[in-house]
Amino acid sequence: MLACIVPIKAFTSAKTRLAGLLDEDQRAALARVSAHRVLKAAEACGAIGLRLAVVEDEATAEFARMYFFEPLLRPELWGQSAAVDAGFDEARARGATAVMTVSADVPLTRPLDLLQLSERAGLTLVTDREGTGTNALHLAPPRPFRLHFGPGSLDQHRREAAAEGIEVHLLDNARLRLDLDSPADVDALEKIGPEGREVLVQAGQLRLDAEKQLHGA
Repeated sequence: MLACIVPIKAFTSAKTRLAGLLDEDQRAALARVSAHRVLKAAEACGAIGLRLAVVEDEATAEFARMYFFEPLLRPELWGQSAAVDAGFDEARARGATAVMTVSADVPLTRPLDLLQLSERAGLTLVTDREGTGTNALHLAPPRPFRLHFGPGSLDQHRREAAAEGIEVHLLDNARLRLDLDSPADVDALEKIGPEGREVLVQAGQLRLDAEKQLHGA
């Protein structure tokens, strides 16, 4: 059984590195649309037998349930590595034979991308656009493995795998490499074509709808 774990921060506190480009409501809308697209892709990927979202509040848990993800409410965890590790532990306890994780801020994710990520045994990694971070990871079999999400995580994951004798594969998937960490990433999303612009349009519409509800329009 393949398990997919997606950690999701509360949308109101997400994407702080975009503060110079977007206001708080815009950042929350963009984070929500991105997570929607990631969870929807995982929902539609038939190879995935267990879907877990590691969340920090009930509102995000309810959001995850809409896409048939089971939420793990773990507000005490700090950082992506701890959240994914908790999800991997739960998946192993339930008999998963392989585990994967995709960041919630990779909005171009498709079911076929997740299928491609899951094809090989060992450790499969997808970098960010800079080639230093880790946007997605697949591990089969799902043995205990120290995670290092954040700056320089790609090399750290490769070193951990070498120490454990795990074969490493790098998957060059342009869709999975585009996350939304910086203003340059948002610019790249807009320039990638119609689908990238669609993400931004959806985020803008979501914010507009929220404002209408707030003012009773």
